[in-house]
Amino acid sequence: MFSTSISKRLRTAAIGGLLGIAITHVAELGDKLEEPEVRYQAYLFIALIAGCVALAAVARRAPEGPWWTSVLSVSVLPFVAFIVSRTVGLPGGEDDIGAWGEPSGIASLLFEAFTAIVAVRAWQLLASARERVPARASRRTPRAELARERS
Repeated sequence: MFSTSISKRLRTAAIGGLLGIAITHVAELGDKLEEPEVRYQAYLFIALIAGCVALAAVARRAPEGPWWTSVLSVSVLPFVAFIVSRTVGLPGGEDDIGAWGEPSGIASLLFEAFTAIVAVRAWQLLASARERVPARASRRTPRAELARERS
């Protein structure tokens, strides 16, 4: 575990990003539900919204590793899906190809990128903290063995 202060700030930032991702997708959900050829996207939006809200709700209680992995997933996957939908297109959504300037899409990309960056930074700090723990344990081991030898 890394510094509690840094951990709280990163989790707070991630919560803001998660809620931003959810809100931007709620704004587009109605349109997706009305279009039968892309209704599957509406269901994916619903799953994403629920996932973001659930992650935000359990942020203070969830174990860091799994929580940050989930945060990274729900921020990167829709980012990639947006890129795919605007380049080669998603099934039934060919009219989205080239539609890069939609305000809700841009807002979503910004929230997703921000949240992914926060999650990656948290993972870097977690990895760094894990590397330091074994180093401390290995320094204690010789002393413990020395104490055992003396007794």
